[in-house]
This record gives sequence, structure tokens and C-alpha cells, in this order.
Amino acid sequence: MISSLLKKVTDGIPCSLVLVSIFFSVFSHASNDAAEKPVILTIVPEHQDQIVANFNPFSKLSMPTTHQFIFEPLIIFNTLQNNKPEYRLAVHYRLDKDLKGISFTLRKGVKWSDGTPFTADDVLFSFSLTKQRPDLDANAIYQWIDYVEKRGSHEVYIKLKKPNALVAYTLVLQPIVPKHQWDNVKDITTYTNAHPIGTGPFTEISHMDDEEYVQCANPYYWQADQRHIDCLRYPKVSNNEEFIRRIANGEFDWSGSFIPDIDRRYASFSPNFKYWLPPASNISIMFNFKTANPEIRDVFSNVQFRRAVSMSIQRQLLIDIAAFGQGEPSRYASGVSPQFKNWVDPVSTEKYLPFMTFNPQLAANRLDKLGIVDHNGDGWRELPSGKPLTLSLLTPYGWSDFNTTALLVSEMLGRIGIHVVPQECEYSRFVQRLTEGDYQIALTNYPEGSTPFKYFDTAFNSDYQAPQYPRYAMHFYQNPEIDHLLSQFPLTTNAYQRLAIIRQLNRITASQQITVPLYNTVQFYQYNTSRFEGWFNEENPVASPLAWPQVPERLLHVLALRPKQQATAMPAGQAPTTVTTETSAPATHTSVQ
Repeated sequence: MISSLLKKVTDGIPCSLVLVSIFFSVFSHASNDAAEKPVILTIVPEHQDQIVANFNPFSKLSMPTTHQFIFEPLIIFNTLQNNKPEYRLAVHYRLDKDLKGISFTLRKGVKWSDGTPFTADDVLFSFSLTKQRPDLDANAIYQWIDYVEKRGSHEVYIKLKKPNALVAYTLVLQPIVPKHQWDNVKDITTYTNAHPIGTGPFTEISHMDDEEYVQCANPYYWQADQRHIDCLRYPKVSNNEEFIRRIANGEFDWSGSFIPDIDRRYASFSPNFKYWLPPASNISIMFNFKTANPEIRDVFSNVQFRRAVSMSIQRQLLIDIAAFGQGEPSRYASGVSPQFKNWVDPVSTEKYLPFMTFNPQLAANRLDKLGIVDHNGDGWRELPSGKPLTLSLLTPYGWSDFNTTALLVSEMLGRIGIHVVPQECEYSRFVQRLTEGDYQIALTNYPEGSTPFKYFDTAFNSDYQAPQYPRYAMHFYQNPEIDHLLSQFPLTTNAYQRLAIIRQLNRITASQQITVPLYNTVQFYQYNTSRFEGWFNEENPVASPLAWPQVPERLLHVLALRPKQQATAMPAGQAPTTVTTETSAPATHTSVQ
């Protein structure tokens, strides 16, 4: 029995799945055939140093299949489809006319994976958790919320502290957890939720060891007829080098990591090895404006120093070597993505373009004027006090494009006499050091949105310079005018006013050269067509194809996938049908781009 099962299960599947196949000999499904051969999708959304049974959606250390796959959101706003709302736990939302409140109508008939009905009490409870514990509010949701109240068993109303036409995009990032389980959790920050109860399509942790885990079907999933995959397999992948070696063997079905020279080192190995590289936001040098050394802090605070750094960078060379040609040099001193060029005032672009252009002589002259010169003739510049100027450049270990960029940047700055020492650390430690301000300069990248607002907000909003938030604004530069403009953008639905705000934000951030944008990279997405069809790609752009945890559309993607032998049942790439109930109504929302 086991030998025949192994032959069936492992046909075309890497050897690393053999033990998982044995385990799944007892997997129960609708038919005997399915029980013998569960459909397993191997996904690598991010690198991890270790496998830990942590499925707490409020934890920064949760496993990368926690969000969306275990804890389904209220709504997914499809960024490739003009922010079209894809209704999940909610079937409808409505903003008050004065934009100071929003109501969500919840889907009926949904159950948690233990069979308990999903109700408004769960949503009310989930929002209350972040109100009681601000350290859990990673998406800054409660800066907007006055109170949350239940209006019947399947409706929740949220009163806002101030008007916000964009608030739905933020509120749906709140993880919705089961009240009957989490009400008994004493310390949410340390709770690992090793045996999760969720509403998403894959909630059962069926196998876990030090090298991988397998996450299988929710027996009560409300859209089970749209799910054609039995389980997700997440193998531990520690760094890019390991990732490249293993993906070349065909082990992974769906992933999103940097592959240098991707045609030669990946696509050429098999016609089934596909990729799509949508444009992304920039990689930038970030200065720590509250670094511990007061003299270096004074140097960083001078915009002329930051401009000198910027003018010493050969941006195209960074792309050619570190990114293997996958990217575009940053032209905008603000760091805004070139996909938003129509939002940016061309006058500001041209005004600050010289500071984004390689000019080492002018960079050296600016340093001389600042008194940052080589006093002792050793080739390295000293601080005005005469003390050595040596800067550490922090990057995450295993991020080969970042690490190579850091080495090149250190060489380029070295040519104008700035001594830079690249320093790598594990990703979790990298984030911790940024949030604690325990660094001098670092490389970081920024998230994309459907408008430039998300970039400016995450990169420069002073409200996000706190340990519970992501790494993006941890330069600790604060500007009240920037904060005011960011607070005004969500308050208007007028397109001309929104454009004016973005142009002001671009002008201010460019004039101050708060960060040094290096190059705009691409979003990494690889997929293997040997076992599954229905992939989102450039010819089939149903939604964002990325496997990353911060991309909610990946839930739509996994529901569109099916084994090749089932592909005729539904056109490849067709988005899963949203099941409506009697509470469902045509979408009523304010469309804000």
C-alpha cells in the first residue's frame, strides 16, 4: 500500500515531499483517489531562519502562510483592477456621507474551522484587541477609530475620529480572529497560536518539522467549491543562494525571491519555469537621524551631506551588477516610483535631478565645505572634530541583491573618501535594529500602492516611527508639514486636491533628500506550470500575482489555481466567483485612486 502510494504521490514531485506523501496516506477527502494523492502546492513567500509553530496574525514572527490563508480578510482591494473590492468575510461596505463612519455587512453562513459560526462579535472583538493593545496595531488602524459597534449579528459600524475617504483600505488589514478562542488568551504578544482556528481556505497544520510544514484544507471553508488545492507546503529557505539552488530543481510551485540573471539561472532550465517582474518601488539608503553618535547625527542632519552621498552613486551600475539589469535608476529625489510620473511636478523633478546624477567631484566639493576632509592623508575623510568618519551600512543577511548593492555603495562612497563598512544581520534582527534606531545607515525598500500616497505615508509619516510598525519610516526624520499633508490626503475625494497634495509631498521630500533613492526594482514572482494552471501573469493580470504575506490578492490567486488535469473545469486564470448571500448588495463605496 505504502509503496504504491509513494509511486502515485511522488510522480513528478521532488524527493523532499516523500515523507509528506507518507503522512498524507491518511488524508481524508471526497474520494479515495484524492485521499491517496492530495494536491499539494509548494509555496515560498519569504525566507525564514527557522520553522516555528507561530500562526499569530498579530506577531511579527508568524509563519508566512498565516495571513489570508488562515485568517481571511473582510475585503481584498484588487490593486491591478483599480482597487476593485473583492468581498470575502464582508459582502458590502458603505461610507457615511460625511466620511466619518463606515459600516461592513458580513457574509452569512461562514464558519470557523472548528465549526463555530462566524458573526459580528468576532469582528468587534478583533478590533477591540488592537484598541486595548496599541503594540499590536501594526497598520495604525486605531489612529482613525473612535469606536466600533455591532448592529445585528452580521453588521459592524466603525465611527471615525475624523473623515477619511480611504479608511476602508486600512481597516481591512485588521486580522479577524475567533472570539471564542482568543478571548481566553492571556498574553497575545507571546501567544503562538500553534493550533489555529480560522475562516481561510487552509487552516489545518497537518505536518511540521524543522525543515517544513504542511497546511491543509479548512473543513468548513465557505468557498470550498472554489478551492482545488488540498494543502500548502512551506519549506524552510534561509537565503537567496539556497532558494536559487532549490528552485532550479523544480521543487517550488510559487515563489517570490530575487534570482540574478533569471533567464539563464532559472527560466532556461525548463519551459515550465515562468516568471513575471512587475515594476516595484525603490531601494534607498536610509540615514538614522537619531543615531547614537552626536557628531554623526549632526552630519546626517545636513542636507548637503545627504546630497553628496547621492551624487557619488552610479545607479545604473548598481542595477547592472546587483540586480542583473532588473530595475531602473531612480530619477526622483523623493523616491517616488516612475509608474507615478504623472503625479509628479516635472519642474521639481528637473530641479533636483542633478543631485540624483553621478558627479563625484561636486560631491567631494560639498564634503570639503562641510569640513569633512582627510586630515591625516590616509584616504579617508574625518569628521569636523578630526575623529574618523566610519559608517556601518546595514542589510538583511541572505538578501543577495541588497548585500551586493551595499558592497558597491561602500566602494562608490570610498572613492570620495567616506569609509563605509557593510554589515549583514538576520532579517528579524535587521527589523529590530531599525525600529530601535540601532544603526547608522541602512538599505531598505518600500511598499507599492495604487497611488503614491502609500509610499509617502509609509516612508515619511512620523506616526509610524514606533516599534510596532514596519521598518520603512525608521529614519526618524520628522517634518510637521509632511505629516499635515499626509493627514489631509485621506480627507478629500477631489482628484485635483489629491494631485496637489502629492506634488507638495514630492517637492518637500525631494528638496530635503531625506533618503537617497538608488533604483527602482521589480517585484519578484516565479511560478512552475508543470503541475498547476490558472496562474496570474502578464497575459492574465487578474490580480497581483505575488506570494508575499503583505499582498492580500494572493488569496484570489491560490483559489484560481488547479491541478492540470482539472484545468478544463474552469478557464485558466479566471478569478474565483464570489458567493453572495441575501445580505449582499451592489458595491457602495467611494472610489479613490
